Amino acid sequence: MDTGYVWDEEKYRIVQEKHKVEFYEVVSAMNDPEGFEEPDLASDDERWIWVGQTVSNRVLFIVYSEEDLPLYRLITAFDAEGRWLDEYNKR
Repeated sequence: MDTGYVWDEEKYRIVQEKHKVEFYEVVSAMNDPEGFEEPDLASDDERWIWVGQTVSNRVLFIVYSEEDLPLYRLITAFDAEGRWLDEYNKR
């Protein structure tokens, strides 16, 4: 089964402007074999957090849902910081 990614156009535009993250970067980070995921406990919806490195060595914090599998619905993405970046670097 092939996996795909979808992003609401308005949310994607906001992420591009605010965090300077491009769609291809998110896809490459989601495919990082060293990346890790955890449930997003800050949301009432069933969402997940993925922390992974892009092909350009940028480590991203990505929030997504699996509601449309085999499509992952991307919610937001930005540079990983603090404990998230520390945990990624420890792995």
